[in-house]
Amino acid sequence: MKILFLINGLGLGNSTRCHAVIQRLQAKGAEVEVATSGNGLWYFSDKTEVTKVYEIESLSYGSKKGTINMLRTFASILSSFSVVYRNSKRIGGILDQSETNIVVTDSIYNFIPMKRRGIKVVSLNNADIVWHSYFYFKNRPNSIKFQFYGIEMFDFLIHKLMSDYVISPCLLSNLPKPGKNTIRVGPIVRDGLRPKNTSMPEKSAVVMLSGSVFGTPINFSNRAYPMKIDVVGRNEPKNWVGTNNINFHGRIRNTFDLLNKADLAVVNGGFSAVSEIFWLGLPMVVVPVPGHAEQWINAKTIERLGLGLIATTENYEDIMLKVFSRIQEFKLNYEKIEHQKDGAEQSALSITRLLTS
Repeated sequence: MKILFLINGLGLGNSTRCHAVIQRLQAKGAEVEVATSGNGLWYFSDKTEVTKVYEIESLSYGSKKGTINMLRTFASILSSFSVVYRNSKRIGGILDQSETNIVVTDSIYNFIPMKRRGIKVVSLNNADIVWHSYFYFKNRPNSIKFQFYGIEMFDFLIHKLMSDYVISPCLLSNLPKPGKNTIRVGPIVRDGLRPKNTSMPEKSAVVMLSGSVFGTPINFSNRAYPMKIDVVGRNEPKNWVGTNNINFHGRIRNTFDLLNKADLAVVNGGFSAVSEIFWLGLPMVVVPVPGHAEQWINAKTIERLGLGLIATTENYEDIMLKVFSRIQEFKLNYEKIEHQKDGAEQSALSITRLLTS
């Protein structure tokens, strides 16, 4: 089995969930190569499960003052087409030299090179969940409407129409059934994350906000915190005058030790980060990127399940303290949730079955 993963490298969420599936595929004897960009190149540079990493160009949202700006996103479409064209040529060259049996794509929309060569395409994508959840939740903020219809709807339709198979990780169980070429799986989580013994006293929080351009700024005030705080992905701010119980760890590839010992987590609303915190059974504060429909939906899902609270860039520090004060309540709500299957293992099995079908 020789498999090529095409991975969007804007943030780290696409890379971590693909890595989880790659771990399971490699254990089944697959040879895996990766084509990615940006943060993905950094993340996969030391992963022994991957035999080769290729560089492709990045696609990203238009932004203004660190938030998604749909007008700028649409204005950049022409340049995006040129990136897609160059990436198509690059991917075609990789396929011709690598003897790939199947391609798994995570938010890379270059389907033509595979179609021309008759290579099956599996999409690792939860746009199916975003589409159905958007209409499931009421009182949606107007700020996410343009991104949903301009980006998420396109994401949903292109994967439904162009992929041979879509693997869609999901936390909610009461959504409408997916289409014929879509299978829903449990949370996709890297091997090595282990839920903590809930009987241990609560004493630490991990703040793991996105490393992309849209990541929430870290602006802690100098107050007495009732817990130790580990900040992942950010260096200590210039002229920082902090407290002894806040540690900045910068950008690190292996976050397992910090996550495995944490009692609660503060994350942006990317599905990969939310899934891993969910798998660990940690109460969470979810700070969706402003104007991002999927991140708002992921945050709303966690709040609806009673596992944490939604916060904003301005109030997440106060919400973190509120969640910490109610930590036992959120932990008890985890115990009420039906056991989730290993989505990474389910995904790997689905990919290997498609190879032999």
